[in-house]
Amino acid sequence: MPENPKLRPELVIAPVEIQGEQLIFFQDPEHWCEEMVFVPVQFAPIIQYFTGEMSIRDIQAGLMRESGELLESGIIEKIAQEFDERRLLDSENFRAYVRKVTEEWERSELRPALLAGQSYPKEAGELKSFLDQFYTGKDAPGLPAENRSNELKGIIAPHIELGPNGQAYAHAYKRLVEQSQAEVFLVLGTAHSLTGEFMLFTEKNFETPLGVCRTDREFIRGVKKRLRKISHAPDFPHRREHSIELQILLLQHALAGKKEFGIVPVMVGSFQTMIELGSSPAEDMTVIDYVRAFREEIQASGKKVCVIASADLAHLGPRYGDEDTYAPIREDEIREDDEKMLGPLKSGDGEGFFQQVSAIEDRRKICGLSPIYMAYSILKPGRAELLQWSVAYDQQTRSAVSFCAMALY
Repeated sequence: MPENPKLRPELVIAPVEIQGEQLIFFQDPEHWCEEMVFVPVQFAPIIQYFTGEMSIRDIQAGLMRESGELLESGIIEKIAQEFDERRLLDSENFRAYVRKVTEEWERSELRPALLAGQSYPKEAGELKSFLDQFYTGKDAPGLPAENRSNELKGIIAPHIELGPNGQAYAHAYKRLVEQSQAEVFLVLGTAHSLTGEFMLFTEKNFETPLGVCRTDREFIRGVKKRLRKISHAPDFPHRREHSIELQILLLQHALAGKKEFGIVPVMVGSFQTMIELGSSPAEDMTVIDYVRAFREEIQASGKKVCVIASADLAHLGPRYGDEDTYAPIREDEIREDDEKMLGPLKSGDGEGFFQQVSAIEDRRKICGLSPIYMAYSILKPGRAELLQWSVAYDQQTRSAVSFCAMALY
């Protein structure tokens, strides 16, 4: 534990109320701390001193001046120790962990399954049964039939927690099995951390409990050669990006025993600056360059390519910085807003979709905006079909996330 505790500056910190209890919510956007941390608001006077400028004794003295009461230094030390163990402090312990994980990543040719044993079972047989259930039961799409065409250009699938929301994934992947003969799947993941580039590739193969999924390095290098700007950004952010991992898992399960395939995993950055400036990605030279490079490589490779946009929709409530709270009673309102936003996508209008989001300055925080836009720009679909729409509620923070499955033609 550092002598002078200092919170990491990139942490998201917000007050929340859960079942009448006032708490402080800590989240690490860089995912070195994988869990959400909730602390009673009574500890706020202590944590406010975690600036790196004061020792435990100094903090104790500061609290004494504020309250007139002497707080045992051991209490302050315990809080600081727990924060350090969760990698919330800017400390040598945190930096050592970052070095260790980074070095392991650079040595490996595999991207390991980060969520195995957490978001889904880590044993292959149990995992298969876990994924099978998403295709059956109420509101499920049913098991995929045999492939009968190659008319599907791409899908939009969520990346929300699998367990209670797996049927939305199943709707998208049933359609993929039945209507795509692709041999390469371009997986456009929502970048939940900074990447250094608008689109960040990795050539590492993806490992899951269902086996190793081969990355099409030839295709990736072909795209890179066509780009006007050479990227030297490290691919480390892929290690902790769940939006791609979940799609690989569903692909492996859906296509098991049917055919061999390759993947092109790409993290897609934010359009926030364009929204703030009132401009369009269609006018951005970087976006134009990537779209051109992908389209040219698809044409030159002669490979059948299907695009998967890994995208959730609105993020609403205190957990995402809103004052308003959300519960099932507001579902019709959420649905109406989403239907208006998704309308242009149904007619193949990716730009119209962007403009719907931009017009309200992304007030609803659409997590999959850029992957969906890039999928439409690369594929240029004529139409899309909404297969399922749903909302997941977080009762603790009274927040909500909407998501959907769509098929692009």
